[in-house]
Amino acid sequence: MTIRSLYMAEEMVLEKSENLLMSKQYCSVEEYRELYEEYKKLFKQVKTLVKIADLTEQELKILFEKFSEVSRIDSLTGLYNRRYFWETFSKVWEQSIEHNFVVSLLMIDIDYFKKYNDAYGHLQGDECLKAMAVEFQRSVRRPQDMVVRFGGEEFVVLLPQSGKEAAIHVAKRLFRNVNSLYSKYSPVQLKSQMTISVGIASLYPQQEDPITLLVDKADQELYRAKEAGRNCFKLYERP
Repeated sequence: MTIRSLYMAEEMVLEKSENLLMSKQYCSVEEYRELYEEYKKLFKQVKTLVKIADLTEQELKILFEKFSEVSRIDSLTGLYNRRYFWETFSKVWEQSIEHNFVVSLLMIDIDYFKKYNDAYGHLQGDECLKAMAVEFQRSVRRPQDMVVRFGGEEFVVLLPQSGKEAAIHVAKRLFRNVNSLYSKYSPVQLKSQMTISVGIASLYPQQEDPITLLVDKADQELYRAKEAGRNCFKLYERP
């Protein structure tokens, strides 16, 4: 029964009840019993619709939660994606300004990845990215630290309330884990030893700073690391 037909049935039962009650004639027990049975039937139908509505609401809630999860995850690596990074980073940035917290960011690029892709193919390139992502995630320890696939072969590690010493420590752990890649993964996942370049930026955000400042500085340091021969890191600190 649809909601529309249920409302119509309810109106009919109510009208019948009112006519019966307003009638000055004697009403038999059978008439009252018939009306009672119609009410019981109507009540059961209402309960059924309520259950369906509750189930639908619960299913919609589950679907929404799944969609929210999918929308913030990179499908290839399982890391957070760029969109979710900016959503989270804006909150971290505001909190850092409000409470005078330091915040650090590492910008990571896989060295010569395009050559790797050309040599072994895109499917093998995807396997390389997934293997790298696992090691990047292993390199952070705190729940609030975030590893992000920023785009292509570029990744970001966000370290709220962490200064340059902690950022350098994470960078060194990144290099150790990446250096062990070739011995840990099968040839199907990794055809040759890979290296990374890392740019680090660490600062106390100020109210007048643009929200992109930390990312821009880390990106500049990444290019410095590449110019220095790759497989190294460079650090930015506010003067």
